[in-house]
Amino acid sequence: MKQAAEKTGSRLQVVRTISTLLRLICKLDPVYFGILALSALSRSGASILTIYIPRILIDGYGRGWTAGHFAGVIALLVAGRYLLLQVFALMKRQDKIHRETLQQRFVVVFADKVMKLDYACLEDPSVLDLKERALFPVTSYGAVYGLLDSFLLLVTGLVTLAGVLVILVDFDPWFTALVLVLGVVSMLLNKRFMATFKSITERLIPINRRYGYYLDTTTKADFQKEFRLYGMSETMNRKIGTYTEEIRRWLHQIYVVQANTRTGQAVVTALTRFVTYSAVALRILTDHLGPRISLGSFSVIVGATESFAVNFAGVTDAVMNVIQNAGFLAPFCEFLELPESSHVSGTGMPGPLQTLTFENVCFAYPKHDRRVLDNVSFQLKKGEKISIVGLNNAGKSTIVKLICRLFEPDSGRILWNDTDIRELNYDAYTAALSCIFQDFQLFPFSIGENIAADKTESEISEEAGKIRQVLRRVGILDDIEALPHGLATRMDKALYEDATDLSGGQKQKLAIARAVYKKAELIILDEPTAALDPLAEAEVYEHFHELTEGHTAIFISHRMSSSTFCDRILLLHDGKVAACDSHGNLMRGHNLYRDLFETQARHYRDKAD
Repeated sequence: MKQAAEKTGSRLQVVRTISTLLRLICKLDPVYFGILALSALSRSGASILTIYIPRILIDGYGRGWTAGHFAGVIALLVAGRYLLLQVFALMKRQDKIHRETLQQRFVVVFADKVMKLDYACLEDPSVLDLKERALFPVTSYGAVYGLLDSFLLLVTGLVTLAGVLVILVDFDPWFTALVLVLGVVSMLLNKRFMATFKSITERLIPINRRYGYYLDTTTKADFQKEFRLYGMSETMNRKIGTYTEEIRRWLHQIYVVQANTRTGQAVVTALTRFVTYSAVALRILTDHLGPRISLGSFSVIVGATESFAVNFAGVTDAVMNVIQNAGFLAPFCEFLELPESSHVSGTGMPGPLQTLTFENVCFAYPKHDRRVLDNVSFQLKKGEKISIVGLNNAGKSTIVKLICRLFEPDSGRILWNDTDIRELNYDAYTAALSCIFQDFQLFPFSIGENIAADKTESEISEEAGKIRQVLRRVGILDDIEALPHGLATRMDKALYEDATDLSGGQKQKLAIARAVYKKAELIILDEPTAALDPLAEAEVYEHFHELTEGHTAIFISHRMSSSTFCDRILLLHDGKVAACDSHGNLMRGHNLYRDLFETQARHYRDKAD
């Protein structure tokens, strides 16, 4: 009973997946199914016409057609078949173009879905695993391409089968039934092979994914120093060799089952041909099995039977391939069905920031029991600069994520001017924030586009002066002006030959420039100097007040010296607010902040000595 229920559930899952994929294809490219239909009709029409050509000519000879009559009929048949094949060739080209486009659009749909998910999902291990399983069949296995190819073969085969079945049933229903039985036997043999192939392929996907990862790693520039310095190439080759051998063993099993299946199908095909030629020959020689037929009809029945066998096997293969590729794409469909962002965009507008208040905020990351923030309360006032410090995992960056609404508090409220931020319009609220995260990203755009992120190239040109002013304030304008294309210089040499590779410190300064350029109400700097050397860090600190002039700022750093530039220091310990006061006041007492500050100061003095 359990196995039967599992099979039923599996079949329903396949049906749901295919239904989802068909709806998605129709949405992404409504023209595609029209191309598919025309391709199938033209190909099937050419095949059926080919079956009838010998009969037309043989019967014409028996009727005593003249040479001119023959020439006219042949010309008409050739023209008809040529027209059908030309339509098929045109549709095949269009099919290839649309298929490639759909392949890319699937990736775009996937990327769009990722951006619409709650940020919390992207830190959930189960969602991340589903994300990998969903994308791999699309980008690495070609499952979308295989699915569309199977659809084309399936529709073409079904249309052709319908045509030849009419011919065979008209000849002899019992003969048709026997041919169908032999076709079903061949189908069952193929089904057995496809089940084995699917089982082995499902086991191969994670192996192939690891193999692809290791193989890709060997060519990435990021790993080359370690390969050479630590002699890791041999270890990498051994791992690749292990997976290669494992893949070889699985493929050997597939080929053995495939060979056995093909042998069985060859026997069935030979038997089908024997039955066909025997039955048709007897109908020519005698009327015991039915009315005698002409030589022309003989050729039609033989051709129709051959076509039936080929197309029945083709339809069977196509159905199995559709099911197989749908199985591969099931995680993709499952990923698309994940609930999208639960952030409710309120109707309120944030207005100029007067106060930002944490009111008894508690938070634990999804699927984690430990509270990262436990009843945290504090208030940040307009124009104030506050530094958040604490040991690792104290909850510093979590506060930033909550302010940015990447996560929602489990309890408590975050207030913008006494209004819960969840009641504010989401886009308007985030427009009032500017944040540099620890793991900030710059994009393979031009430097100008990276800084003025939401503006067009023409708008960037108009505001080039403002962009240069911000770059000057951050201290990187001279470096940018020295580049051949200045602000138009692109950022990724892997994509563009004329791009530039900036140092970590230069990239950090660009990220700061992007945050300052936005002119947000609140600037959040989460580890803003992590990639800078101490001298460059000191330079940023010296200009910190200037860079955030007129702005309220939250500053997080693992270097305690940054605290001296702030109005107040918020000290976190074990998810709670341990202290919130000025640097001077905290240094007068004996507390964790003073211990951290003096320990780090001694560390830097020892390094300097």
